[in-house]
Amino acid sequence: MNDRRLLIVLLVVGLLSCACNRSSEKDVLKIADQYGMAYAPLVIVKERAMLEEKGLSVKWVQLGNASAMREAMLSGNLDIGFMGIPPYLIGRDKKMDWDVFTGLTQARLGLVSNDESIKKIEDIESFHRIALPQPGSIQHILLSMAAEKMLGDATAFDNQLVSMNHPDGLQALRTKAGIHLQFTSPPYVSMALEEDGYQLVLDGEEAFGGPFTFIIGVASAESREQKAGQIALLQETLEQAISWMHDQPEEAVALLSTYYDLDPEEIRDYLFTEQLQFGTEVKGMETFQSFMQDAGYLDGKEE
Repeated sequence: MNDRRLLIVLLVVGLLSCACNRSSEKDVLKIADQYGMAYAPLVIVKERAMLEEKGLSVKWVQLGNASAMREAMLSGNLDIGFMGIPPYLIGRDKKMDWDVFTGLTQARLGLVSNDESIKKIEDIESFHRIALPQPGSIQHILLSMAAEKMLGDATAFDNQLVSMNHPDGLQALRTKAGIHLQFTSPPYVSMALEEDGYQLVLDGEEAFGGPFTFIIGVASAESREQKAGQIALLQETLEQAISWMHDQPEEAVALLSTYYDLDPEEIRDYLFTEQLQFGTEVKGMETFQSFMQDAGYLDGKEE
């Protein structure tokens, strides 16, 4: 083979390789979750390779907050993100073209203090710093709901927030590294309350006024159009993972105990009490939207 023919062959092979890569990338369902036990059904789907068994190619990523998910979707690097209702509403308010396709979890969220002088909302001073995933997170909006009820000012603590993912927030709370409170979720609420001198200042349901969905599944409009079948299969598989958790509780406890590096009894307590309830129903969307509009966290009306 002369040099010219060899060059042509190499160019053809290169073009075919690029085309295959683009095709395979298009077929991959890219899913992001965050930290904590609220994502247990997703962990089961991932660890048991339940989607791969059905022929799907999946890329999993763990991100610290919904803003990171929004940026990943805008850059085309993410199809689906699991997040709280408020950041989803804020995204829609900013013309982010995404939609909810499933609920996932109800959870007992809590605001925990490492200062014995802080026992209720009214005890929080202007110098106290509050760790939560980000402004606009469900933890922030619940804190604002409580502030409006108890202090008459929904924005009372907005200048005292420090953005931290749950593990980093817990570490800062424990070391008292400039953090006096953390608004967090299972298992971090219980982990913080194990420490002497730590107390629960506010319960999430108390702030909201009843039960609500903590985590929802959100898909970009482009993904819902191009990967509708894969997303439907994900929703179906999540329901199967939730059923498996209840049908095979010991296997589920063993899997999640290993994944989260927690004691099996602790995992059992989270899974089979009211601390966490899993299901695809979405509760509380209208209440969050109404409060956020009235408090000025949304500019327009979600369509």
